[in-house]
Amino acid sequence: ESGQGTNPTSKSEDPLTIDGIMMGDQRLKTMSCSDKVSRWNVLGLQGCLLSGSLEPVYMSSLTLGCLYHHGHLSRAVCCRYAGIDLPSPYQLNHPLLGCVPGQEAERELGKTNEMSMNWCSGDGKVEVLDGCRGRCAKGVSSRVARVCIFEEYKAFSGVDRKDYNDEKDRFEGYQAAKAAYNKFVSDKDYGRWISKPHC
Repeated sequence: ESGQGTNPTSKSEDPLTIDGIMMGDQRLKTMSCSDKVSRWNVLGLQGCLLSGSLEPVYMSSLTLGCLYHHGHLSRAVCCRYAGIDLPSPYQLNHPLLGCVPGQEAERELGKTNEMSMNWCSGDGKVEVLDGCRGRCAKGVSSRVARVCIFEEYKAFSGVDRKDYNDEKDRFEGYQAAKAAYNKFVSDKDYGRWISKPHC
């Protein structure tokens, strides 16, 4: 589909590296939207850093604009994890699924726009990003970049730790739930979670 779409991964693939991508030896791969939503339905929307302050936060509903099929969507975003064994308070969440009523649109197979936007209550303005580079149009880091979110977290929590991954390792409950998720995915031969390389 013009270089886009979901490509299956294998357990034997090497982890992505910045050098491998920059030299053209590796193709940058990311997880699909349904993979990300399904992981949120196991680990929660709050992520690891906020798991020390919040119970898991799960979505109550998910609405699609088009290409809706209840069976496919429920399998993609939650039901494929039926039987997963998670430490408390984590659970497999099954949100209400729905679609916007109306006529289904024809699926277009062209490339999507590389620009994206984000906004949150309290932000002064919408931020426009170049999705290929992960940076704002002016070349500065996005407020949703890992480094910026970590700085916000440190200001909020009073933590003065320098390493993002060291801080995440402190949250044993979340890490145990994530390990259970990864083991379940591996045991079911669903592929593996692809992590972006650290700069």
